[in-house]
Amino acid sequence: MITLSPTENEIMEVLWKSEGMTNNEIILYFKERGKEWKRQTTNTFLTRLIGKGLVTKTGHKYMTNYTKQEFERLQTKEILDSMYDGSLTNFISALNGGRQITEEEAKELERLAGLREQG
Repeated sequence: MITLSPTENEIMEVLWKSEGMTNNEIILYFKERGKEWKRQTTNTFLTRLIGKGLVTKTGHKYMTNYTKQEFERLQTKEILDSMYDGSLTNFISALNGGRQITEEEAKELERLAGLREQG
C-alpha cells in the first residue's frame, strides 16, 4: 500500500487542486501559509512522490498521476485486498464488529453496491 507522510500528503493536496506546479510555486504556496521550506526540502518530497508513482515531472511542472478520487479508490482496494482477502463481505463484517445488520442497512448496502434501484 502506498503510504504518505503528512508533508507528502500536504503536497499532494496542493497538486490535486492545481494543473501542475513548479517547485518554486510549491515553495511560494507553502510560504504564504507560514511554512519556510527550502528548495532541497520540496525536491526531496517531490522525488519521493515520483518514486511512489504518484507524481510526474513534465518540464518544470510537477503533476499528479491520479486524481484524488482515483488515489482514494486505489488505497481502498489495496486495503480490501491486503486485509480482507479482497472480500467486501469480510470488510463489512469486520467494520460492523460482528453485529447483525438491520434490514434497512442491508437495503442501503445493496443500493450502494448497485444491486437495487433507488426507490
